[in-house]
Amino acid sequence: MMAETHPKSEVSSTVTTSPTYASPQKSTGISLCLEYFKTAPGIIKIIELVIGILCMACAAPAWTTGTHWFLFVVVTAFVSTALWCFIYLLNLKNAINLPIDWLLTELLNTAITTLLYLIAVIVQLCSIQASPGRNIAGGIFGTFNLIAYGIGSFYLYRDWKDSHPHSSFSGSVLKRNP
Repeated sequence: MMAETHPKSEVSSTVTTSPTYASPQKSTGISLCLEYFKTAPGIIKIIELVIGILCMACAAPAWTTGTHWFLFVVVTAFVSTALWCFIYLLNLKNAINLPIDWLLTELLNTAITTLLYLIAVIVQLCSIQASPGRNIAGGIFGTFNLIAYGIGSFYLYRDWKDSHPHSSFSGSVLKRNP
């Protein structure tokens, strides 16, 4: 009897898993991207929008000059934040091929909005003579939104600093002349 030898066939299989959140790849078109709103900066943007609606509801109609300024800042911040939400929702940062530093632009927008909110909250809380209840409520919600925009500015600065590790001012420009 002869022993028969059978060649062993090896079967290998690979399983790939996708990460829970991956940054969107460069695409040529507009696509729906909801993953951003599951991150901390995305949640902050939604909070800014909700508190902005509460600020507008409390301060409108404006009977004093201070409340006019407060509503101008709140509505301007609400519109700009809504535009940034649409940019992230439709993945427009990757769909539009323009030489824009999107992160720096958003950082500057959010930081300026934070400063304007600080001024507007102070003015709103100082103009409480017309109807004190709603003006104080608007100022308190404005304070909460000021904190939310400050946190959003921090996240954006951290992300911008991580993506730009070296400053462009680190050359001989800053050295002193003898």
